[in-house]
Amino acid sequence: MLLITRFGLTSAIAVLFSAASAQNAFTGAVGFGAIATGGNSGATYHVTTLADSGNGSFRDAVSAENRNIVFDVSGYIVLESAVSLSSSITINGQTAPSPGIGIMAGEVSASDKSNIIIRNLRMRQGNLDSDSGKSAFNMGGATNIILDHCSVAYGQWDSIDGVGITNITISNSIIAFPIGQQFGAHIEGNQATYFGNLWVSGHNRQPLSKANSQYINNVVYNYQAGYTVANTGGVFSHDIIHNYFIAGPSTTSVSNYYYQINAGQSVYATGNYADTDSDGVLNGAQENKVGSAVVLSAPWASDSATMADRSAADAYTYVLANAGASPRDEVDAFAVSTVQSLGTEGVIYTNQASTGLSNGGYGTL
Repeated sequence: MLLITRFGLTSAIAVLFSAASAQNAFTGAVGFGAIATGGNSGATYHVTTLADSGNGSFRDAVSAENRNIVFDVSGYIVLESAVSLSSSITINGQTAPSPGIGIMAGEVSASDKSNIIIRNLRMRQGNLDSDSGKSAFNMGGATNIILDHCSVAYGQWDSIDGVGITNITISNSIIAFPIGQQFGAHIEGNQATYFGNLWVSGHNRQPLSKANSQYINNVVYNYQAGYTVANTGGVFSHDIIHNYFIAGPSTTSVSNYYYQINAGQSVYATGNYADTDSDGVLNGAQENKVGSAVVLSAPWASDSATMADRSAADAYTYVLANAGASPRDEVDAFAVSTVQSLGTEGVIYTNQASTGLSNGGYGTL
């Protein structure tokens, strides 16, 4: 019997989730994943241990549907194997005591699941995971998923993998320092929203988006290739609005902020800037020419214009101040400071330990 599993919401949790509804995952949720309701009407499960498994563990918390998951502990949960999420759950990392909660050394998988909300969670795979074919977060075949204010780093296959998705949002998150393939996110499927994210030191796929997509108010730093479609990506529509691409020491071709966007794509691109001189000053120029794509005169998605309420320069300021899990830990602080060098610092890593951060590069929670 799990005494830590409680059915019905306590008054504090009721206040925390009162904004959630069938129409909106939470106040401020945007994009295609915002229709997720998670486990907001289900049981509340308290994670009370950092152990990999057993009563009160994160693995046990996500093993059943219709749960609001809250954290009574802070620190890293070190996975002994990949952990699979159930459908219809909400993971509320913001409930953890300071300095917050993180998952390390294994994959968090929402593969083939639906209706999941994840907020303020750190997912740091790294090479302590012996399976280099897995990612930090996998949502292949998933439907109605929103990641908000998450921090994803040291993914081996991809930081975020999502082939066969329907209605996902990645928002206000930091996707940094992929190792292995050194890819940020691989998304294929129906509809995807990327809003207000900070992408740091990835070789490519920031993201690779083979889907009808919204890409708004993102900041991409030290890229070798930025927003990517790939020539085999199929025919999709893309709203690319008010993003900032900033070259760094690893950037080998500064014009690859848009990559492999072919004539089969339809793109609305406006207000995007690229700073390519690596001089330590934010002084980019507008760059809205997107390969051989069909140029749209208006956004294809009805809410893209409303979402794009910050200029690229304002997005830079806002994203660097607000993206990622809160409070910021050592890894995210390092990612942000790397971006703030504005072209003078940055490495595309093959091993998290090479960052020189504590705890073998994972940082200490």
